[in-house]
Formats: sequence, structure tokens, C-alpha cells
Amino acid sequence: MKKALAAFLVMALATPAAAWEPQTTQAGLAEQAALASRLHDRLVELGFSGGLFEALTIPPADAPALMQALKLLSPTHGTVPDARGRQSALSWIAAGAALADIPATSGANHFYDPSTGAGWTKPDRDLVESVSDKVRQAIGRAALPDRGVPAPDWVVAKDNPFNVEAFYAQYAKAVTAGTPGERSRHMAAALVAAGAILHTLGDLGAPARVRGDLAAQLDPLGGGPDDLGSRFERIAALAYGRLGVPAPARVITRTKLREYFTAPGTAVAAPAPAPISPTAAPADGKAAPKAPSLPALGPVVAPPVEPMPGEGLANFIARSYFSPNTLPAPTRMSDDAAPVLARPAPSLPTRLNLMSATRDAGTTLRNSSSTCLARYGVESNLITFTLDDDCMLEQVTAILPEVAAYETGLLQFLLRGDLTVDVDSSVTISGTNLAAGTLTIVAEDLSGVRTIVANVNTTATTGEAPVALAKIGKPANAERIYAMYRGTDAAGEPIVAVGAQTRPAAAPEK
Repeated sequence: MKKALAAFLVMALATPAAAWEPQTTQAGLAEQAALASRLHDRLVELGFSGGLFEALTIPPADAPALMQALKLLSPTHGTVPDARGRQSALSWIAAGAALADIPATSGANHFYDPSTGAGWTKPDRDLVESVSDKVRQAIGRAALPDRGVPAPDWVVAKDNPFNVEAFYAQYAKAVTAGTPGERSRHMAAALVAAGAILHTLGDLGAPARVRGDLAAQLDPLGGGPDDLGSRFERIAALAYGRLGVPAPARVITRTKLREYFTAPGTAVAAPAPAPISPTAAPADGKAAPKAPSLPALGPVVAPPVEPMPGEGLANFIARSYFSPNTLPAPTRMSDDAAPVLARPAPSLPTRLNLMSATRDAGTTLRNSSSTCLARYGVESNLITFTLDDDCMLEQVTAILPEVAAYETGLLQFLLRGDLTVDVDSSVTISGTNLAAGTLTIVAEDLSGVRTIVANVNTTATTGEAPVALAKIGKPANAERIYAMYRGTDAAGEPIVAVGAQTRPAAAPEK
């Protein structure tokens, strides 16, 4: 654990990263995912009786680089432990989400364009040189990397010390370690890794990150020469902070880790929207004068404004929203011209309301849930599309609950895997849908010290009915029995499955 934390944090920079803002939006999303998931119950089952509110300690001497990085965070945001390295389980997972952009170059690994499979690529020279001198200087100090690892690959990359394997390693030790202090330290480390993984997924909820719109991450935001990032993501932080981040709209379930990040999904037929009329009848009921209009763009099937079955977050957001630099192109109105789309989706309605678009304020393009997708207006026979702050705020409001739903599902996925521990004169461990792996059985005594009493190589289990993985004699002086399996599930995905003996009811007082 110490080596992993040091490798990840020794190069920590104070420069703000371009992401859902770590101490507000990202910490809030991780907290909402934790609250909506089974994490509380899992912690209680594993002996952390306070669940999400159990105080867990990482001694500062064990992880000096982590403590140094945590000092970069504001104590008012609830993610900084006390001088002993102690804070609640919920705060540790939020801390992991807040730290995932440290060092600043790690933020380059939080992009993924499902149409190309590409992650971050440094914007071209013309783009970088088109910004102000102040911004150019800031870019130089931030040392933008040329390329980043695509987000779905980063969470399993070997050079990411907070990858999925690191989570499972710490999670397993939180079950099998001998003393309560050791288990506390390992569980806190596992939650930090889980928070960083959730952060990487959550960043794919920002449209620019999944539509190849890298320029949108380099806007000067006004907080100083180094304050570069996404205006869209800054609006989320200003509007919702940390505590205001909404709860998940649902819990997304997938069978493979990567499918939370990217998967095409199964299209669901939807009725075509009613054409938007290019004319509007005057109040006196007389026929309105004919207005210039673009030709019909062909039949449009309205995509659902929620994830399709099996769809990854990147795919869902990329097809559902524009980003600032992937809006339909400005178009000169003529009988045979139509706005050029950067991507097939979101699609435009068959007719645009050009009567309203000619007004000074223009008009709004909305999806079937009435969320603003863009503003458009006509001036000098040219139709242009824009995104203003109010429109982006509507999108943030619609997107955040969906991101929380994916993050909750991913956290549930990491925590999946249940073992049944039956204890009478012997101990029987059962499980379902597990491939061949290794089972560790642990006995805890009255003082809370755990001892490994057996390591068993198991065979694969199939079907939904529990299958006995191992049976051993009941250990002497065992107050409680725990079991931990490491291997893969029936879908071939890495898994740590755990279980604990159900505590017997307390004897009535005499």
C-alpha cells in the first residue's frame, strides 16, 4: 500500500485539473454512490460496525505522500482526516474521488471517445496558440501531456496505482488482516482506490470528454492564470457544490466492468417527434406569413434521454448532448442546405423553428425531456448554434443523476460477490457463479484478532444455487468466521467475494 500511494502521489501538483471539479462535484458524486449502494451493509458485515460512518485510520507515518496530497484539499470539504489520519469511511471514498486528478497529468486519463476509441490527445498547435498569452503561459506550466490513456483502460492499467486490482488487493486484506488497526488501514485504502475509480467513470458524464472536444477543457475560467478547464464542469460545481449533488436516478447494472464506461447498448424504438413548425400563427388567427426554412432532414427517431439497455456512460452522453465545439455548423439558409452535424447524434428535428430563431434572443433546441440542447438563431440569413450558461445548467441538472446512477452501479459491481458461511460443528463456505479460485477462511477471536485457518483452491460453480466451496472443522476459540474468495466470476471478470458467519442472537439476561 505504501509503495502504491507514494508512486501515485509523490508528483502531486496544486494546479487545478480539468474535470468535474474534484472537491465538489466528484466528491459529491462518490458520496451519493456510496449512500445508494450496498457499501454500508458490506462494511457492517465485515466487522466495521459503523458502516459508512465507521472511523477508519491510515496512520500518517504509513502514507506520508497521501497525507501531503490530502493537505492540498480544503478541510471544509470533509475529505481531510485529522492529525491521526482518521476519518469516516464515507469521507475516505470522497477523498479518493477528490485526489484522482493528482498529479495534474492524471486528468488526461479521464477521456474516452466511443466513436474512435481515443482518449486525450493534446490539441493542435493552432488551437493552443489561439488562446491568450496568459492562457498559453498557464498551459506551459501545466505541461499538458501529448496523450492520455483512455478512461476504460486507465482503471485497469498497471501503472495506475489506484486501479481495480489495487482496490481488490486492499479490500481482500481488509477481511483477512490480523488486527483491527490493520483492517481499518486496508479498508480506508480500498475506499480511496474506489473513489478514484468512480471519479474516472464520472468524468465521462461531461459531453466534451466523450465527443473529442478537447478544446473545451482549456477555457480560462477567471480564477487566475492557472484556472483552466471546462466551463460546463465549473457550472456544475457552482450550482451544486458537493452536498447538493443529486442522488442517482436509478442503479445501472452491467455484467462487465468496461460496460459501465463504454458499450453500444440495444436501441429501443421510439416514435418520431412531431415536426417543429417553421411558422407561428399570429394572435388574431390570420395565416402567418411564410418564413424561410431549411429543408426536411429526413425522418428522425428520437433517441431515449436515458441509457439504452447495456449502454456505457460514454456512449449515452456522446449521443445525447452537444459540446461547445461539436455543435451543428453555421449554415447559410437556402433551399438545399442543412446544418452539418459533427456527429449523427444528437439529431436535429425535421424542421427548425426559424420564425422564432429570427428574434433577437433566438430560440431553443430541446430534447424530448425538454432539456436544452442548444440555442439557435438567424442573422443575415445565417443560422448559428450556441451553448450558453443557462442551457449548460439544464444539461448538468439532467446529467448528474445519470452519472450518479452509473457510479452507484460500478460501486455495486466492485462489491459484488457473496459467500455463505454456515457454522455448526464444522464450517461450510458456499458461493455462486464463481470460476476456479482461492478461498481464504479466517477465524476471529474475542479480542478481534483474526487468524487465517485455511486456504483452499476451489473449482468453478455454475447456476444460481449455492455450491459448497469448502468444508473444515470449526476452529477453537472462534468468535466469528469470515471467508474471502479471489478469482473471477462466471463472466470472467476479476472478483473478491466475501462472507461472514451470521452472529448468533445474544443470550437473554438472567
